[in-house]
Parts: sequence; C-alpha cells; structure tokens
Amino acid sequence: MHTSAAQPADSSQPLVLLRDVYRIFQTGGTEVRALDGVTMSVPQGNLVVIKGRSGSGKTTALNMMGGLDRPTRGQVFFKGTEISTFGEKTLTRWRREEVGFVFQSFGLLPYLTAQENVELPLRIAGYPSSKRRARAQECLELVGLRQRARHRILELSGGEQQRVGIARALTMNPSLILADEPTGELDFATSMKVMELFRTLVDEHGVTVCLVTHDPAVEEFGDKVYELADGRVVKEEERCWA
Repeated sequence: MHTSAAQPADSSQPLVLLRDVYRIFQTGGTEVRALDGVTMSVPQGNLVVIKGRSGSGKTTALNMMGGLDRPTRGQVFFKGTEISTFGEKTLTRWRREEVGFVFQSFGLLPYLTAQENVELPLRIAGYPSSKRRARAQECLELVGLRQRARHRILELSGGEQQRVGIARALTMNPSLILADEPTGELDFATSMKVMELFRTLVDEHGVTVCLVTHDPAVEEFGDKVYELADGRVVKEEERCWA
C-alpha cells in the first residue's frame, strides 16, 4: 500500500468536495468565469457525471478535482484534506498516488504495446520490472484485454484503446478516476461497453469515478449527475443503481 499526501478516507464524507469554487481568467481585458461559485461533491464508490454544453465549465471542474488547476477562490478537498493549498511537489505526488486520468483521445503511445503503455506510471514511479509486468497484466485482465497485452496500440480498435487507457489509470490503485469525455471518439455500441466497464469498476471493485460528458446515454450510468451552464451548477440529480 502507498502512503498518500492526503489523509485516509472517512466513508461519512465525500471523496472529493468543491466548495464555492471560482476560476476566473482574464482574456483581452475581459473577465471569463469558467467556474462561478461551484459546489459539488463526489461520494466514495460512486460514478458521478458532469454534463453541460461546450464552455459550461465541465473540464475546468474536473481539472480542479485532479489538482491540474487551482481555484481563483474557493476550496477543493480530497478525503477531508484541502488539496488546493498543496505546493507543487506535494500535489504531484498526491496526483500520482491517488488519481487516475482517462482522456478522450486515449493519450497512449502508439508504437508501444498495450502492456508497455499500462506499465508507464509504474515505470515513472520506479517500480521494478517484475512488479510492473504483474500489475499491468492484472489491470489489463480487469478491462478484459490480457490477451491483447503484446499488441501495439495501432493494432487495437478505438474501444480497445480506451480500455487500455482505463487499465493504465488503474495501475497505481487510485482512489479516484477522472475521465474527460471518455466516449467522445467512440461509436454508440462501444461507448456503452466502456460505460459498463466503468460501472463494473465502481460496483465490484469500489473505484470512484467522475466523468465529463455531453452524451445523454452516458449520463444514464451515473449515481449522481451535475449539470453545468456558464460556470454554475444548474441541476443536481441523484440516481439509484441496484
């Protein structure tokens, strides 16, 4: 087990909490409020969806949760610890240990194999090759791709590539997976398979997932759905999964 920069989770509190968060940019003398007083929470062991039109603030909110951006005002908490006050070194270590990222464009190195891509976070963290291989195979097994481990990324379908991206996000055993439009480049049937995989990770493996989408079919998989418009939460909906 790793030692995190944040404190252990308390099941009575959300895994992630944005409290009255503002993110304000200056563009050509004009003030742009990417986030305008957003409060939202990600409960542990849930799949949380953030939806909204382009420019609504969805990705900015996700970046706040992952420590990729800092609020102009407001607070970001993870397991009860305010990460928005972390220095860069602590924040980098925290991200590496606690958060897995999944991207719309997959973010994989095309000339490496699936296994080599999944091993990358472990290589960066200094794990020995035997442990890297074992953990990569375990994560590929979780996403149903162990038999494709030796295939280069260019030899895989879009859906398989996204599953490799999810396997890579799992390698460090993160508490939270953040996914930015993870089905944006996939057809409908493949998108549904990817979302079923996310639900399995949440329901059977206790992973917490927060993802951004504009696809109504994707939001149906959420335990909780936030809708953003003009940098504000305009709707919050709780759903019940059996």
